[in-house]
Amino acid sequence: MSIPRPTYLSPTALGREESHLLGFFNNSRSLTLGPTDEEALAQFILRIAFSNSSDATNPVLQGVFALASLQIHGNSQSLRYKHLVILSVKESWNRLDEKTLLQNLMATMLLYHYELSLDSNSKGSWVNYLCTVKKIINTCPAIHKLVRQEYSIFLDWIYYHEVLAEFTVRHWKVPYEGCGWAPLARSLGVIEKSNLKVQDNIGCPIDVLQLLVHTCRQAIVTNSSEIQDVSAETEDTNILEQNVSRALGDYGPIHVESITPIHRNTMISDLHRIACLIYVNRAVHCVSGTEFRHRRLVREGILLLAKMKTCQNAWPLFIIACEAVDDDQRLHIMNVFEQSRQDRRRRSSHIHLIRHTVEAVWNQHDLNTENQKQVVYLTIFNAVVGGLPFIPPFA
Repeated sequence: MSIPRPTYLSPTALGREESHLLGFFNNSRSLTLGPTDEEALAQFILRIAFSNSSDATNPVLQGVFALASLQIHGNSQSLRYKHLVILSVKESWNRLDEKTLLQNLMATMLLYHYELSLDSNSKGSWVNYLCTVKKIINTCPAIHKLVRQEYSIFLDWIYYHEVLAEFTVRHWKVPYEGCGWAPLARSLGVIEKSNLKVQDNIGCPIDVLQLLVHTCRQAIVTNSSEIQDVSAETEDTNILEQNVSRALGDYGPIHVESITPIHRNTMISDLHRIACLIYVNRAVHCVSGTEFRHRRLVREGILLLAKMKTCQNAWPLFIIACEAVDDDQRLHIMNVFEQSRQDRRRRSSHIHLIRHTVEAVWNQHDLNTENQKQVVYLTIFNAVVGGLPFIPPFA
């Protein structure tokens, strides 16, 4: 999708401070919109923010200011922009026209990223904003107006965070009130089953996200009524698993010879594929972790992380890191954690939390080995993730 550069507001409509915040957002979008492929997404957000050059109260524009101000000035100075977003969305809540619906959804997603970016997100308040987005897209009768090719990057952005929240809430507290709707891919390419490269929108293949949703619901769903057709659910999971495995190839991405260097987005997509297959093995197939094919996946994942050196994608990093069993593998993982934490141009506030959680999983695995017991994989995940004092973000 070709996204035009935004038409900036005139100096009379945009003050000096706001101009500075806008420049920061445009130049440092990886800090505010990571870990997804943020360049095209940022341009789309700015396009909506400046859709009306005479309207400086656009909630999307105020959301951009809030995110940038949070990074530059901290929480206290950015609150005024955050409050303007909330006020604007509340005032237009019942309007169902396409423009208002798109703006409100996007503004709420920006508030969600705002909460993810806070250093002290001890209460896990990000989930409130994401659940608001889920409520809108599942109850608003006008949502079909957004199912257009030009909005695909926006809908895939929502879907990515919906799916990772599904993983989080099912392992943290079961059930979790307020986010009961199953994530659903809504972009036009997915609905029409076209050959469009929808995975290029966000840096993660859509079939990986779909497989993760099926896995969560098949493996750890608490209410059987949530799955109306178990056999169909199983069949869908098997087909998606085959597609993801086929994309990785017989020998894994790390062994593919190429004259040109592998693009980082390609490595991130493969990292998501590997992590998803590892999770399916553990959660659905209940492998012990010693099987050859499973260990090969783990080895490929750790080698890929070592090749990348840094990783801001919390979920695949967490899944793969939890599988490290020997000192050499864990040393590679710790190096990735440390280099990711020091990568100041990227969102790294979540690295400490992920590292702490991974170490807790390692401790449980080590205790299993010492006691010659095999505690079920999901039991360990539920205990570690559910033991955190707040609902953790894996996005």
